[in-house]
Amino acid sequence: MASSDLEQLCSHINEKIGNIKKTLSLRNCGQEPTLKTIFNKIGDEIIVVNELLNKLELEIQYQEQTNSSLKELFECLEEDYKDVEHLKENIPPHLPQVTVTQNL
Repeated sequence: MASSDLEQLCSHINEKIGNIKKTLSLRNCGQEPTLKTIFNKIGDEIIVVNELLNKLELEIQYQEQTNSSLKELFECLEEDYKDVEHLKENIPPHLPQVTVTQNL
């Protein structure tokens, strides 16, 4: 095993130990009655934020679907427009011309 691999392994283990220490420290803090109510309020706020994020995610998905549909519609309309322009520019001479009458 190379020394860099050992260093990475030691770093990873130390990081895990640090995370465990933080977790235990937070668990002990959570047992204090004065902090318990604050943690409960924070937990409630996290739930509210999570619900808002879920709603936002649904709205983003809806907007992406709408955007995709509008792009498809635009492409279809663009093709139709090109077809109409082509027909307009290439009317066969044997067809009768349209005359516009004005009613007063």
